[in-house]
Amino acid sequence: MKHHTPSPPIKSSTKSTSSYVREVIGERTGKILYNSEKPEFIIQEFKTNGLDEGKTRQNSKQLSTLRNEMSCYLFEYLEGFHIPTHYVKRVADTEMMVKKIDIIPLQVKIYNVVSTQLSKRFGYKEGTILQFPIFEHFFENGHTTSWVNEYHLYAFDLMSPDEYKHINRISSKVNAIIRALCDRRQLLLAALQLEFGRCKGQIVLGDELSYTTCHFIDVSVEAKHQRERFLSDNNDNGESVLELRDRLKLTL
Repeated sequence: MKHHTPSPPIKSSTKSTSSYVREVIGERTGKILYNSEKPEFIIQEFKTNGLDEGKTRQNSKQLSTLRNEMSCYLFEYLEGFHIPTHYVKRVADTEMMVKKIDIIPLQVKIYNVVSTQLSKRFGYKEGTILQFPIFEHFFENGHTTSWVNEYHLYAFDLMSPDEYKHINRISSKVNAIIRALCDRRQLLLAALQLEFGRCKGQIVLGDELSYTTCHFIDVSVEAKHQRERFLSDNNDNGESVLELRDRLKLTL
């Protein structure tokens, strides 16, 4: 009786081209950062915590997707005007690939309309459209932010005078471009918050551009409903954000 000798296993000709393992490398407000296959890029995932914000899982996913979609669209739009950003491409519903940057711990807030805070501080009527935008700078230290001027930034060695001027120039241009985009869509850009980083010696715009960092006002509805329609605290079901996305992306 002959015994059948099993054939040796067939060796696969496919070789692993990457040892890439996705790992969390950091977190920012409402976002988780992962490494990517390319060391110069990272993945930025938008994460809306439905339990913390009183939203359902489905609505949380929808809002995260809308934040990503709006940010991708606005970053791409700005790059058409030669604004340097950290954006590379959209990779999933809630994820974008971005350049790895050295984050500058500074928020630039720009007001085109008198906000509640400005009204309280300076006594001007809330909702007044400003003839010139107001720029304010805030130092980010962990979970706290402090209002600073350029001398704080130089004294703490956070940036050089040239970098400070360059950040303000980019901020001014971003404000003008998005504001003009809104004007053609019956929207008013009341305020926006910008963050920056350094990439290969260049200052680039980072973070996100969505309804959480930009205050859009709908000028096509009654005045009493204009200011609150697109605020992040007023978007439990995402319907108004869907409309905002469609309005921003409208081809004219």
